[in-house]
Amino acid sequence: MDVKMATSEHSEEGLSVVFDKALALHDEVDTSTESSASSEFQLKVKKCIMMLEDCTRLVSLLNIFSRNESYKEVDTEHLKYFMLPVLLGDMNTRLSGTERPEIVEASQIYYIDFLQRIQDYEFAEMKIPELKPVKLEGGGSGPPPGPPEIPARPDLAQMNRERDAKMARFRERKELEGEITNMKNLLNPGTRDEDLERKLYINMIKRFVHIAKDELESLQIEVDVLQYMTLTKSGQIKEEAPKKSRPFKPIIITKDKLQKEVYGLGYPSMPVLSVDEFYEQRVKEGWWKPPTSSSAALQDHATNPESIALAEEEGLREEEDKEERDDEEELARKRAKDDWKDDHRRGEGNRHNMG
Repeated sequence: MDVKMATSEHSEEGLSVVFDKALALHDEVDTSTESSASSEFQLKVKKCIMMLEDCTRLVSLLNIFSRNESYKEVDTEHLKYFMLPVLLGDMNTRLSGTERPEIVEASQIYYIDFLQRIQDYEFAEMKIPELKPVKLEGGGSGPPPGPPEIPARPDLAQMNRERDAKMARFRERKELEGEITNMKNLLNPGTRDEDLERKLYINMIKRFVHIAKDELESLQIEVDVLQYMTLTKSGQIKEEAPKKSRPFKPIIITKDKLQKEVYGLGYPSMPVLSVDEFYEQRVKEGWWKPPTSSSAALQDHATNPESIALAEEEGLREEEDKEERDDEEELARKRAKDDWKDDHRRGEGNRHNMG
């Protein structure tokens, strides 16, 4: 019995050492500025995964956790092992050179397992997301079951709630990261402060809860992309050819056909339109609505000199009417104009082109 206990204690000590090294390597990878596709980076990721997998097997063999207890009953030195599945999920998402559908599905499993443990051990109450498999039913050999669903009207209230929840998670995560940094600085390597160590592990677990939720959302969006790519490659979804956009050509607008002919000689490669032609073209293309009988079109005024003459004649008639009625404002204006002419000779002040 004593031999078994000694072996168990030795195994736990070895487990703790391996986990601490794996956690340090995870932090190194997480803060690395290396290219994620580089061989050095991928070697660190794979080494970290192997160490975390060994720790997971040892935790299971030693029966460290019991489903009947709360995290408050778990020994302080065992709390850190709650992070094993979320660390494995994070490291797996960083792998390259492996089939992406397998990585996405395995990472989902790790994150969901972590969140389920958090709820089982009463760290927090939450809705556990379901696994979203990448492989379609039937292996992707047939069309998607049923007709495509018509997108529902967006629930703005739900969208606002989700946005607020995400912002709250982000703020809490930043606060936790600050506290974690301070606690790590306070821990002395030679001595052990169990209360500080326990609080540190609990804060690290809470931080990873936020990370797991955000990563799961991203992974499940990626599942939709991977499924679409699978169906496209198998020919079950035909991509529409991109619509050809109309080539842009400069247009010179002229007042009438005579000017069109003059300008057209100078710019033979450019389409030159009169006002009427330009207006008719835009109506045909649907840019403008056709003119109604109740409203006069702008180009009618521009191309009809009679309307301009009528407007000028109407203005003169109104001016004469004001004079006949001895309009005070009109008389004052005319007197001021006459006085100004008396004091200023014609052409006075014009010095343009005088050498």
